[in-house]
Amino acid sequence: MLKGWIPMSSFPFFYTCITNNSDLAECVSNAKFIDGPALSVLIMGRDLIHKGWELVANPFYGNLKPNQQPYRTLVLSSDRESEKNKVEEYSLFLIESAITLYSECKVIREPGDMGEKIDMDYKYMDFALMEETLKSCGILLNGLKRTAGR
Repeated sequence: MLKGWIPMSSFPFFYTCITNNSDLAECVSNAKFIDGPALSVLIMGRDLIHKGWELVANPFYGNLKPNQQPYRTLVLSSDRESEKNKVEEYSLFLIESAITLYSECKVIREPGDMGEKIDMDYKYMDFALMEETLKSCGILLNGLKRTAGR
């Protein structure tokens, strides 16, 4: 049940967010936090796509490469009326492409591998790039506050 006692079954779509950005996870309803690298987020997203979920946003949002951004966030949707386990081919293509890029990269940024202020900037950038998608899906609970003095 949602707030106001509206049954979930009355909505045709269901959204989920998978992220390794702990700050973003606190701002989103139904977020699945991954305590690990961006590649782990992509793999979990691929697993959901194989179960019939679809990507809402491109996993290459912001055009940031694995050696540039340690955080990755995916938003996926599930059509409650669709056939179970029907794989949406374009979502699968995108996620497999992202996994390949991350797997082949020699240097991959991981959460916490830079100084705290730089890490906070990367978390905020991940949030800022996904904010409109999260809003349009109705899963953004509150905004992420920018660090004072920055």
